Amino acid sequence: MKVVNVFAQLFAIFAFLTLGSLLIIVSFHVLSLEDALLKVQDIYCTPAKSFQVGLTGLFFILVGLIFSKMLVKSGRNAEAIIFQSELGPIVVSVTAIEDVVKKVIKRFHLVKESKVKTIVHGKNVEIRLSLVLWSGGQVPELLSEIQDQIRSRIKKLLGTENRVEIHCDVQRIEDHDSELQEWDSDKNQLTGA
Repeated sequence: MKVVNVFAQLFAIFAFLTLGSLLIIVSFHVLSLEDALLKVQDIYCTPAKSFQVGLTGLFFILVGLIFSKMLVKSGRNAEAIIFQSELGPIVVSVTAIEDVVKKVIKRFHLVKESKVKTIVHGKNVEIRLSLVLWSGGQVPELLSEIQDQIRSRIKKLLGTENRVEIHCDVQRIEDHDSELQEWDSDKNQLTGA
C-alpha cells in the first residue's frame, strides 16, 4: 500500500508541475498564440491525434480520481479502527486506544515517563511504547506485565478479532537516589542550609 501512496503523490506532484509549467509558458509568451492555435487546430483536424489526446486526458482523470479516493480512504483508516459488532459498525479512534494505554501504564509505579504511538493497519493495531523506568525492578517481567495488561484492555475495547502488537522501547533507567539527591540539594538551597 505504501508504494501506491508514493506513486499517487508523485502523480499529483507531476500534475501540478505540468499545470504550473503550462501557466508559465502562457504568461511569458514562450509559445506564441499562433503556434498554440496551430497545435490545437492540428489536434482538432486529425482524428487519430484527437482520439489519442482524449484517451490520455481520460486516463489522467481516472488515475487522479482513483488515487485521491485511495489517499482519502487510507487517511481515514489510519486515524481509527472500524469493526462490525452485533449492534452495527463501531469506530474506535487512535486517541481512544492511546488513552486506554496511558491509563494502564499509570498503574505501574516503576514507569517514570511514557510516550505512546498507535498505528492502525486495517484490523491490526500496533502500539509502540517509549518508556523511562525507575531502577529497582525486573525489567523483563515488568514489560511483560505491561504488555499483558494493555493487550487485555485493548481486546476488551476492540474485541478478539483484531491482532494487537505491543513494542516496548526502554529509553533509559533512572535511579531513585539521584532524584532524591537533587530534591535535597534544591531544598537546602531554598532554606539556606
